Amino acid sequence: MAKVELKDLTKIYGSNTVVDHINLEVEDGTLVSILGPSGCGKTTTLRMIAGFEMPEEGDVLFDGQSVGKVAVNKRNIGMVFQSYALFPHMTVAQNVSYGLEQHGVSKQEIPGRVQEALEMVHMEEYAKRKPKQLSGGQQQRVALARALVIRPRVLLLDECLSALDKKLRVEMQSELRRILEETGVTTFFVTHDQEEAMTLSDRIVVMRDGIVEQSGTPFEVYEQPASRFVAGFLGKANFIERDGVTYAVRPEKVRIGEEGTSGAKKTGIIKSMVYSGNLTTCTVDCGDGEIVAEISHIDGGRRFERGDRVSAVWSDEAEIRLEEE
Repeated sequence: MAKVELKDLTKIYGSNTVVDHINLEVEDGTLVSILGPSGCGKTTTLRMIAGFEMPEEGDVLFDGQSVGKVAVNKRNIGMVFQSYALFPHMTVAQNVSYGLEQHGVSKQEIPGRVQEALEMVHMEEYAKRKPKQLSGGQQQRVALARALVIRPRVLLLDECLSALDKKLRVEMQSELRRILEETGVTTFFVTHDQEEAMTLSDRIVVMRDGIVEQSGTPFEVYEQPASRFVAGFLGKANFIERDGVTYAVRPEKVRIGEEGTSGAKKTGIIKSMVYSGNLTTCTVDCGDGEIVAEISHIDGGRRFERGDRVSAVWSDEAEIRLEEE
């Protein structure tokens, strides 16, 4: 495992600055999700950590030592791509052992290391199968085993769950978290899925236009967003303008009551209601804007309908003051 530092890391393509002097320190054993919209520079940052891209300025350090001029195959990193990139002509065991062979591990040691890696991802029963005989989730596990078997200092995951269906992706999030906790490897996970980042991460880095907008724990970034962009990108938010200041209020902290309910902050007509099983997302047209509330079905109470005139209620503590961008 390694402590990773990015110092003034910058990448420019032509006249376009893709990554703009970002600084980041990640303690060893930390799982960091790099989150942001398409084109924000998150994958380019990952590729510079790996060594696939060379920065115009700045440096990447592992445990205080620069790896900026170290070749990709000498950095001892593991990487899992969105496509998994398994060799179709090789068995599962051969795919996993390939990295060990390239690292010069002795033939006597390889079988034991492969078995250990496959057991970690619960794929030991499939060692003799080819990739085409596996499901998407199983292929993802094999790709992860191949990345971990070399015992990397740093693990890089690039949208590696995005090809899976939602149910399998949720299952693999829990599995991935378990595996990374067992290995303790420092991990960078690039994703555009906010829920995925919240579920997996010790720390979230939100990027926009090549810069880091905010870095912190999932709780910090969600409950204390540094800007309107972060509040709107990580989860849902209502934005309230008052006295020249912008506040964010999360929908789950808004309560819908009958018109005239005590403590009401806004009044309007229910424009839409979307049922999602455990809650209903309710959009209230207040004339000067809309307020979105997520109503839990656990607490019971009156069930409102589209067209009802209602009050939107939230506490002063629910309002997050946002800094000017």
